[in-house]
Amino acid sequence: MPLVAFLLIILAAALHALWNFAAKKASGNLSVIWMGLAMATIAIIPFLFLLSPDQIFVLEAWPFVLATGIIHAVYFFALAKAYEHGDISVVYPISRGSGIAGTAIIAYLLLQEKISFIGASGILFICLGTVFLGLNNTHQKRGIFFSLLVAAMIIAYSIVDKLGVGIIHPLGYIFGLVFLTTIFLAPYMLINKQQELLSAIKNMKKYSLIIGLGSGGTYLIILFVFQMAQISYVVAAREISVALGALLGIIFLKEQNSVQKMFCITCIVIGMFLIKIA
Repeated sequence: MPLVAFLLIILAAALHALWNFAAKKASGNLSVIWMGLAMATIAIIPFLFLLSPDQIFVLEAWPFVLATGIIHAVYFFALAKAYEHGDISVVYPISRGSGIAGTAIIAYLLLQEKISFIGASGILFICLGTVFLGLNNTHQKRGIFFSLLVAAMIIAYSIVDKLGVGIIHPLGYIFGLVFLTTIFLAPYMLINKQQELLSAIKNMKKYSLIIGLGSGGTYLIILFVFQMAQISYVVAAREISVALGALLGIIFLKEQNSVQKMFCITCIVIGMFLIKIA
């Protein structure tokens, strides 16, 4: 993996851990997340003027943009539910760790990506670290169910976006993604979450800002990295955010620390090192 791609992944991981921490602080409030997506949509618009029309309006790419909009709508709905019913140290590892393994398998089967022994070992270390970090808390059944649904969406959008960003500029792609996700969630929000939405607008705008800019910025970076490296390695390597998320939970949310948790974080770091070598 090129050094530039690796460093960009580290930056994306830090942003990802930060916005997921904000989502957990908001107790999985879907209104806060939806407002964040709307803010991200608005924030991207000025940057689109840096592109030529043929970099944005690429007819062949729009099926992928439409698909990722639908997938991300389900992803954010499931993520909100997962954080509503589970701790960040449970939801984050299970959803991301399961997503890594599934994406690597699907990329191998559908995209014919070749994974070296060292790369496969790195993915294995990260999967072990992330999954066992979360499975220590299996009593949170609803949280785990929605975490696995999040993982399924991660697998789906990773494959779709790897293909889509090969056709259209990442800025145009990320705009379509967040815009359509916001639109697809709008009917549910406006019909079923009116009071929650009004409360979020009044009291939780800072969390929406962090979630919106953090999620949009994170994934824009990853879309650029998709153009530089194999999807299996990119999706696995960015899961250093799991370790960062766990540390944020321990330090700021006073979640319980343990030898097992530290061991799992160490596994993730070892996996990161192996993927960099690969």
